[in-house]
Amino acid sequence: MTSTLTVGTRSSAVTQLQQQLSKLGHYKAKVDGSYGPVTKKAVSSFEKQHNLKADGIADGKTRDALAAAATTPAAPVKQGMSGAKVKTLQTQLQRLGFYKAPVDGSFGPVTKAAVQAYERKNGWKPDGIAGARVQASLAKDVKALPKADWKTVAAPPADYRIVNFRGVKVNVRTRVMIERAESYMKQMGINTKLSISQGSYNTSVSASAGTHDGGGALDIRTTGYSSATADNVVKALRMAGFAGWRRGVNDSFSPHIHAIAIGDARATQVAKNQVAEYFRGGDGLVGSARDMHLTSTGHNIGRPVPNWAR
Repeated sequence: MTSTLTVGTRSSAVTQLQQQLSKLGHYKAKVDGSYGPVTKKAVSSFEKQHNLKADGIADGKTRDALAAAATTPAAPVKQGMSGAKVKTLQTQLQRLGFYKAPVDGSFGPVTKAAVQAYERKNGWKPDGIAGARVQASLAKDVKALPKADWKTVAAPPADYRIVNFRGVKVNVRTRVMIERAESYMKQMGINTKLSISQGSYNTSVSASAGTHDGGGALDIRTTGYSSATADNVVKALRMAGFAGWRRGVNDSFSPHIHAIAIGDARATQVAKNQVAEYFRGGDGLVGSARDMHLTSTGHNIGRPVPNWAR
């Protein structure tokens, strides 16, 4: 039967415990075989992560779970690799302030340098390889960050590279904002991805009067949405920093959602005029009717604007 270790214990078993916790990123102090407050805090951190009673006592259940986790190391992520794991790594490093470049899923020299900086901060050999310890430590550190709500989230990156996204062209800045809107939709119980019918940098949308010729412009399908759901999708887009409206309700357009990314440096003047109209409480159309989403009844969702976009 696995014995219980707790504060005050000094033994080789505590040494092994600390080594396992260190490997998984929970323990960053000296491995000395002495179970003190720092070790207790590390055990508690591991227990929380694995849905165990977080009392900081290494009983048999905790020790067995720790041993299992420590003997199943995550595959290292290193230079030359690409894909979802690299994207996750870059996002974590970015949130912690070590990675300042675009999250592109490609592990190059800049990503390696960010991993090395993180390793140095933790007193580890800076080999630039995100092994099991680095990955576990990053996950723990990111989880401990205070959660920014939609009001206080940082501004999207000023990255105007044009990318293909769900069959349309947008810039990276707009893509980031779309993904934020979808996270807010999920919080509202809308577990779908936005279906984009028109993107940016598209000069063939004659009905837009040039709105889609530059950056930051989107048209989104509302097929399958109830009226209330469509309104909430607009709200999520506004929370993410878009000037957005439902079309096809009080106008002659076919039903869809039209949105312009606030502050897009590549937006056309027509699009910028629509953003200005949005802040004046208008619908962004010729004639400047009142924004139906600000009415006291029906489709009212207000005009939530994140701090960076004010």
